[in-house]
Amino acid sequence: MHTSVQTDKVNGSGGIVVPVPWDLKGLLAPWADATCISYDFGTIVRQVLSTPDYQVHVALFNMHRTVTLHPTWDTPTIALQYIKQGRIFSRLNGAEEIMLEPSRYNLFHVAAGKHISQPQKGLSESLRIEISPAFLQELLSAHPQLQKMLELLHQQHRTGGLLAPARMNGKVKNIIHEIYHCKKNGPSLYLEIKAHIYSLLSAYDEELTLAHDLENIQGSKMEKIIMAVQQFITSYPHIHECSLENLSRQFNVSPSTLKMHFKKHCQVALGDFVQQQCLLKAQELLLLDVSPVRDIAQQLGYTDVSNFSRAFRNYTGYTPNQVKMDPEEFRNSRKPKV
Repeated sequence: MHTSVQTDKVNGSGGIVVPVPWDLKGLLAPWADATCISYDFGTIVRQVLSTPDYQVHVALFNMHRTVTLHPTWDTPTIALQYIKQGRIFSRLNGAEEIMLEPSRYNLFHVAAGKHISQPQKGLSESLRIEISPAFLQELLSAHPQLQKMLELLHQQHRTGGLLAPARMNGKVKNIIHEIYHCKKNGPSLYLEIKAHIYSLLSAYDEELTLAHDLENIQGSKMEKIIMAVQQFITSYPHIHECSLENLSRQFNVSPSTLKMHFKKHCQVALGDFVQQQCLLKAQELLLLDVSPVRDIAQQLGYTDVSNFSRAFRNYTGYTPNQVKMDPEEFRNSRKPKV
Protein backbone atom coordinates (compact mmCIF):
# COMPACT_ATOMS: atom_id res chain seq x y z
CA MET A 1 0.00 0.00 0.00
CA HIS A 2 1.34 3.38 -0.95
CA THR A 3 -0.46 6.69 -1.22
CA SER A 4 0.90 9.95 -2.57
CA VAL A 5 -0.71 13.37 -2.92
CA GLN A 6 -0.28 15.76 -5.83
CA THR A 7 -1.55 19.34 -5.74
CA ASP A 8 -3.54 20.72 -8.64
CA LYS A 9 -1.36 23.01 -10.76
CA VAL A 10 -4.19 25.51 -10.95
CA ASN A 11 -4.18 25.93 -7.18
CA GLY A 12 -0.43 25.90 -6.79
CA SER A 13 2.30 23.40 -5.95
CA GLY A 14 5.92 23.34 -4.82
CA GLY A 15 5.38 23.54 -1.08
CA ILE A 16 8.19 23.79 1.44
CA VAL A 17 8.76 21.70 4.57
CA VAL A 18 8.25 23.75 7.76
CA PRO A 19 7.88 22.99 11.49
CA VAL A 20 4.38 22.00 12.63
CA PRO A 21 2.57 25.18 13.82
CA TRP A 22 2.13 25.22 17.59
CA ASP A 23 -1.67 25.44 17.34
CA LEU A 24 -1.77 22.15 15.39
CA LYS A 25 0.62 20.13 17.55
CA GLY A 26 -2.11 19.27 20.04
CA LEU A 27 -4.07 17.50 17.26
CA LEU A 28 -1.28 15.06 16.41
CA ALA A 29 -1.11 11.41 17.44
CA PRO A 30 1.85 10.43 19.67
CA TRP A 31 2.85 7.33 17.70
CA ALA A 32 4.23 8.83 14.47
CA ASP A 33 6.43 11.70 13.32
CA ALA A 34 4.72 14.55 11.50
CA THR A 35 5.63 16.16 8.19
CA CYS A 36 4.35 19.70 7.64
CA ILE A 37 4.37 21.31 4.19
CA SER A 38 3.40 24.92 3.59
CA TYR A 39 1.80 25.90 0.24
CA ASP A 40 0.45 29.19 -1.01
CA PHE A 41 -3.06 27.86 -0.39
CA GLY A 42 -2.42 26.63 3.17
CA THR A 43 -0.65 24.04 5.31
CA ILE A 44 -0.87 20.24 5.21
CA VAL A 45 0.39 18.13 8.13
CA ARG A 46 0.66 14.35 7.70
CA GLN A 47 1.40 11.40 9.95
CA VAL A 48 1.66 7.77 8.82
CA LEU A 49 1.87 4.59 10.90
CA SER A 50 2.77 1.75 8.52
CA THR A 51 2.68 -1.97 9.36
CA PRO A 52 2.42 -5.08 7.15
CA ASP A 53 -1.29 -5.32 8.10
CA TYR A 54 -2.46 -1.73 7.82
CA GLN A 55 -1.54 1.93 7.42
CA VAL A 56 -3.00 4.72 9.56
CA HIS A 57 -2.93 8.17 7.93
CA VAL A 58 -3.60 11.31 9.97
CA ALA A 59 -3.90 14.53 7.95
CA LEU A 60 -4.53 18.13 8.97
CA PHE A 61 -5.52 20.62 6.27
CA ASN A 62 -5.38 24.28 7.31
CA MET A 63 -6.55 25.94 4.08
CA HIS A 64 -6.62 29.62 3.14
CA ARG A 65 -8.96 28.60 0.33
CA THR A 66 -10.54 25.47 -1.10
CA VAL A 67 -7.94 23.42 -2.95
CA THR A 68 -8.00 20.36 -5.24
CA LEU A 69 -5.64 17.53 -4.32
CA HIS A 70 -5.03 14.28 -6.19
CA PRO A 71 -4.33 11.40 -3.80
CA THR A 72 -2.90 8.50 -5.79
CA TRP A 73 -2.88 4.80 -4.86
CA ASP A 74 -0.40 2.38 -6.42
CA THR A 75 -2.62 -0.63 -5.65
CA PRO A 76 -6.32 -1.10 -4.78
CA THR A 77 -7.12 -0.93 -1.09
CA ILE A 78 -9.94 -1.09 1.44
CA ALA A 79 -10.02 2.06 3.58
CA LEU A 80 -11.96 3.35 6.57
CA GLN A 81 -12.31 7.14 6.39
CA TYR A 82 -13.16 9.49 9.28
CA ILE A 83 -13.35 13.28 9.40
CA LYS A 84 -12.82 14.60 12.92
CA GLN A 85 -13.55 18.22 11.99
CA GLY A 86 -14.12 20.32 8.89
CA ARG A 87 -15.41 19.15 5.52
CA ILE A 88 -13.74 17.50 2.52
CA PHE A 89 -15.32 16.91 -0.88
CA SER A 90 -14.12 13.66 -2.44
CA ARG A 91 -14.48 11.77 -5.69
CA LEU A 92 -13.23 8.17 -5.70
CA ASN A 93 -13.24 5.63 -8.51
CA GLY A 94 -14.97 8.11 -10.82
CA ALA A 95 -18.10 7.94 -8.63
CA GLU A 96 -20.22 10.96 -7.83
CA GLU A 97 -18.78 13.61 -5.54
CA ILE A 98 -19.49 13.10 -1.86
CA MET A 99 -19.03 15.28 1.21
CA LEU A 100 -16.95 13.78 4.01
CA GLU A 101 -17.96 15.29 7.35
CA PRO A 102 -17.83 14.47 11.07
CA SER A 103 -21.39 13.13 11.39
CA ARG A 104 -20.64 10.16 9.11
CA TYR A 105 -17.78 7.77 8.40
CA ASN A 106 -17.09 5.67 5.33
CA LEU A 107 -15.75 2.34 4.16
CA PHE A 108 -14.27 2.62 0.67
CA HIS A 109 -12.91 0.29 -1.95
CA VAL A 110 -10.26 2.54 -3.49
CA ALA A 111 -9.06 1.64 -6.98
CA ALA A 112 -5.45 2.12 -8.03
CA GLY A 113 -4.88 5.47 -9.72
CA LYS A 114 -5.56 9.15 -9.16
CA HIS A 115 -8.58 10.45 -7.24
CA ILE A 116 -9.88 13.87 -6.19
CA SER A 117 -9.99 15.41 -2.72
CA GLN A 118 -11.00 18.99 -1.94
CA PRO A 119 -10.46 20.19 1.65
CA GLN A 120 -12.62 23.24 2.26
CA LYS A 121 -11.39 26.59 3.55
CA GLY A 122 -10.44 26.41 7.23
CA LEU A 123 -9.21 23.48 9.32
CA SER A 124 -10.08 19.90 8.42
CA GLU A 125 -8.84 16.81 10.25
CA SER A 126 -8.86 13.38 8.61
CA LEU A 127 -8.11 9.83 9.76
CA ARG A 128 -7.82 7.10 7.12
CA ILE A 129 -7.04 3.45 7.82
CA GLU A 130 -5.96 1.30 4.87
CA ILE A 131 -6.24 -2.46 5.37
CA SER A 132 -3.92 -4.94 3.63
CA PRO A 133 -5.42 -7.95 1.76
CA ALA A 134 -3.66 -10.35 4.16
CA PHE A 135 -5.14 -8.66 7.24
CA LEU A 136 -8.55 -8.53 5.58
CA GLN A 137 -8.40 -12.28 4.97
CA GLU A 138 -7.34 -12.82 8.58
CA LEU A 139 -10.32 -10.80 9.78
CA LEU A 140 -12.73 -12.75 7.58
CA SER A 141 -11.36 -16.08 8.79
CA ALA A 142 -11.79 -15.07 12.42
CA HIS A 143 -15.02 -13.07 11.97
CA PRO A 144 -17.02 -14.48 9.02
CA GLN A 145 -19.96 -12.18 9.86
CA LEU A 146 -18.02 -9.38 8.11
CA GLN A 147 -18.13 -11.26 4.80
CA LYS A 148 -21.54 -9.94 3.74
CA MET A 149 -20.50 -6.32 4.33
CA LEU A 150 -17.33 -6.72 2.27
CA GLU A 151 -19.21 -8.48 -0.54
CA LEU A 152 -21.61 -5.54 -0.64
CA LEU A 153 -18.65 -3.16 -0.71
CA HIS A 154 -17.12 -4.95 -3.71
CA GLN A 155 -20.51 -5.10 -5.45
CA GLN A 156 -20.97 -1.35 -5.09
CA HIS A 157 -17.44 -0.80 -6.41
CA ARG A 158 -18.09 -2.95 -9.51
CA THR A 159 -21.21 -0.94 -10.34
CA GLY A 160 -19.51 2.42 -9.75
CA GLY A 161 -21.30 3.07 -6.48
CA LEU A 162 -20.22 3.63 -2.88
CA LEU A 163 -21.24 1.86 0.31
CA ALA A 164 -23.62 3.94 2.40
CA PRO A 165 -21.81 5.90 5.14
CA ALA A 166 -22.41 4.99 8.76
CA ARG A 167 -23.43 7.42 11.49
CA MET A 168 -20.86 8.48 14.04
CA ASN A 169 -21.82 7.49 17.57
CA GLY A 170 -20.27 7.44 21.01
CA LYS A 171 -18.86 3.94 20.56
CA VAL A 172 -17.03 4.82 17.34
CA LYS A 173 -15.78 8.13 18.72
CA ASN A 174 -14.35 6.31 21.73
CA ILE A 175 -12.50 3.87 19.47
CA ILE A 176 -11.05 6.69 17.39
CA HIS A 177 -10.05 8.50 20.57
CA GLU A 178 -8.20 5.36 21.70
CA ILE A 179 -6.38 5.15 18.36
CA TYR A 180 -5.31 8.79 18.45
CA HIS A 181 -4.14 8.71 22.05
CA CYS A 182 -2.52 5.28 22.24
CA LYS A 183 0.84 5.77 23.98
CA LYS A 184 2.20 2.27 23.42
CA ASN A 185 4.97 1.56 20.94
CA GLY A 186 6.35 -1.27 18.87
CA PRO A 187 4.37 -4.56 18.70
CA SER A 188 2.05 -3.51 21.57
CA LEU A 189 0.97 -0.43 19.61
CA TYR A 190 0.44 -2.42 16.40
CA LEU A 191 -1.68 -5.05 18.15
CA GLU A 192 -3.83 -2.51 19.98
CA ILE A 193 -4.63 -0.55 16.82
CA LYS A 194 -5.24 -3.83 14.99
CA ALA A 195 -7.92 -4.68 17.58
CA HIS A 196 -9.44 -1.21 17.19
CA ILE A 197 -9.67 -1.69 13.40
CA TYR A 198 -11.74 -4.83 13.91
CA SER A 199 -13.99 -2.91 16.33
CA LEU A 200 -14.51 -0.16 13.74
CA LEU A 201 -15.39 -2.66 11.01
CA SER A 202 -17.81 -4.41 13.37
CA ALA A 203 -19.50 -1.10 14.22
CA TYR A 204 -19.88 -0.35 10.51
CA ASP A 205 -21.37 -3.81 9.93
CA GLU A 206 -23.85 -3.25 12.79
CA GLU A 207 -24.98 0.00 11.19
CA LEU A 208 -25.53 -1.62 7.79
CA THR A 209 -27.38 -4.54 9.37
CA LEU A 210 -29.68 -2.15 11.24
CA ALA A 211 -30.40 -0.20 8.04
CA HIS A 212 -31.19 -3.45 6.18
CA ASP A 213 -33.48 -4.69 8.95
CA LEU A 214 -35.38 -1.41 9.01
CA GLU A 215 -35.92 -1.56 5.25
CA ASN A 216 -37.69 -4.91 5.67
CA ILE A 217 -40.00 -3.70 8.44
CA GLN A 218 -43.48 -2.63 7.48
CA GLY A 219 -44.25 0.96 8.41
CA SER A 220 -44.10 4.56 7.30
CA LYS A 221 -40.83 6.38 6.69
CA MET A 222 -41.25 8.31 9.95
CA GLU A 223 -41.95 5.13 11.92
CA LYS A 224 -38.72 3.63 10.58
CA ILE A 225 -36.79 6.78 11.49
CA ILE A 226 -38.13 6.65 15.05
CA MET A 227 -37.21 2.95 15.31
CA ALA A 228 -33.70 3.74 14.06
CA VAL A 229 -33.36 6.61 16.55
CA GLN A 230 -34.53 4.36 19.38
CA GLN A 231 -32.08 1.64 18.37
CA PHE A 232 -29.26 4.19 18.08
CA ILE A 233 -29.90 5.47 21.61
CA THR A 234 -30.19 2.05 23.23
CA SER A 235 -27.04 0.80 21.48
CA TYR A 236 -24.85 3.83 22.26
CA PRO A 237 -26.42 5.91 25.04
CA HIS A 238 -24.73 9.27 25.54
CA ILE A 239 -26.24 12.41 27.07
CA HIS A 240 -24.74 14.80 24.47
CA GLU A 241 -24.36 12.57 21.39
CA CYS A 242 -28.06 11.66 21.74
CA SER A 243 -29.34 15.20 22.27
CA LEU A 244 -32.36 16.30 20.23
CA GLU A 245 -30.18 18.55 18.06
CA ASN A 246 -27.57 15.88 17.31
CA LEU A 247 -30.13 13.16 16.59
CA SER A 248 -32.15 15.41 14.28
CA ARG A 249 -28.97 16.16 12.34
CA GLN A 250 -27.91 12.49 12.25
CA PHE A 251 -31.29 11.31 10.97
CA ASN A 252 -32.04 14.31 8.74
CA VAL A 253 -35.29 15.34 10.41
CA SER A 254 -36.23 18.61 12.10
CA PRO A 255 -35.91 18.76 15.91
CA SER A 256 -39.60 19.60 16.39
CA THR A 257 -40.73 16.73 14.14
CA LEU A 258 -38.42 14.24 15.85
CA LYS A 259 -39.52 15.36 19.30
CA MET A 260 -43.21 15.09 18.47
CA HIS A 261 -43.09 11.72 16.69
CA PHE A 262 -40.75 10.12 19.22
CA LYS A 263 -43.17 10.94 22.05
CA LYS A 264 -46.09 9.71 19.95
CA HIS A 265 -44.53 6.35 18.98
CA CYS A 266 -42.54 5.59 22.16
CA GLN A 267 -44.89 7.07 24.78
CA VAL A 268 -41.95 8.82 26.45
CA ALA A 269 -40.16 12.11 25.82
CA LEU A 270 -36.92 11.80 23.87
CA GLY A 271 -34.79 13.45 26.56
CA ASP A 272 -36.26 11.19 29.27
CA PHE A 273 -35.60 8.10 27.15
CA VAL A 274 -31.96 9.13 26.56
CA GLN A 275 -31.36 9.67 30.28
CA GLN A 276 -33.07 6.37 31.10
CA GLN A 277 -30.87 4.44 28.67
CA CYS A 278 -27.73 6.17 29.96
CA LEU A 279 -28.55 5.22 33.54
CA LEU A 280 -29.42 1.64 32.59
CA LYS A 281 -26.05 1.41 30.85
CA ALA A 282 -24.44 2.93 33.94
CA GLN A 283 -25.95 0.17 36.09
CA GLU A 284 -24.50 -2.44 33.76
CA LEU A 285 -21.02 -0.88 33.83
CA LEU A 286 -21.02 -0.34 37.59
CA LEU A 287 -21.94 -3.97 38.23
CA LEU A 288 -19.08 -5.12 36.00
CA ASP A 289 -16.81 -3.17 38.39
CA VAL A 290 -14.11 -2.66 35.77
CA SER A 291 -14.04 1.13 35.33
CA PRO A 292 -13.96 3.96 37.89
CA VAL A 293 -17.15 5.98 38.37
CA ARG A 294 -15.53 9.00 36.68
CA ASP A 295 -14.75 6.98 33.52
CA ILE A 296 -18.28 5.58 33.36
CA ALA A 297 -19.73 9.08 33.70
CA GLN A 298 -17.52 10.36 30.88
CA GLN A 299 -18.38 7.39 28.66
CA LEU A 300 -22.04 8.31 28.96
CA GLY A 301 -21.45 12.01 28.31
CA TYR A 302 -21.54 13.41 31.85
CA THR A 303 -18.71 15.92 32.22
CA ASP A 304 -19.46 16.47 35.91
CA VAL A 305 -19.31 13.33 38.07
CA SER A 306 -21.51 14.93 40.75
CA ASN A 307 -24.28 15.50 38.18
CA PHE A 308 -23.97 11.88 37.07
CA SER A 309 -24.11 10.61 40.67
CA ARG A 310 -27.15 12.78 41.43
CA ALA A 311 -29.01 11.58 38.32
CA PHE A 312 -28.13 7.95 39.11
CA ARG A 313 -29.30 8.25 42.73
CA ASN A 314 -32.57 9.91 41.66
CA TYR A 315 -33.21 7.08 39.19
CA THR A 316 -32.17 4.07 41.30
CA GLY A 317 -32.13 5.22 44.93
CA TYR A 318 -28.44 4.33 45.16
CA THR A 319 -25.25 6.26 44.50
CA PRO A 320 -22.75 4.81 41.98
CA ASN A 321 -20.27 4.17 44.79
CA GLN A 322 -22.86 2.24 46.78
CA VAL A 323 -23.44 -0.03 43.77
CA LYS A 324 -19.72 -0.69 43.40
CA MET A 325 -19.31 -1.36 47.14
CA ASP A 326 -22.29 -3.72 47.49
CA PRO A 327 -23.41 -4.98 44.05
CA GLU A 328 -25.43 -7.89 45.51
CA GLU A 329 -27.62 -5.57 47.56
CA PHE A 330 -28.25 -3.48 44.45
CA ARG A 331 -29.09 -6.57 42.35
CA ASN A 332 -31.51 -7.80 45.02
CA SER A 333 -33.19 -4.40 45.14
CA ARG A 334 -33.87 -4.67 41.40
CA LYS A 335 -35.64 -8.04 41.67
CA PRO A 336 -39.42 -7.93 41.52
CA LYS A 337 -41.05 -8.49 44.92
CA VAL A 338 -43.20 -11.61 45.14
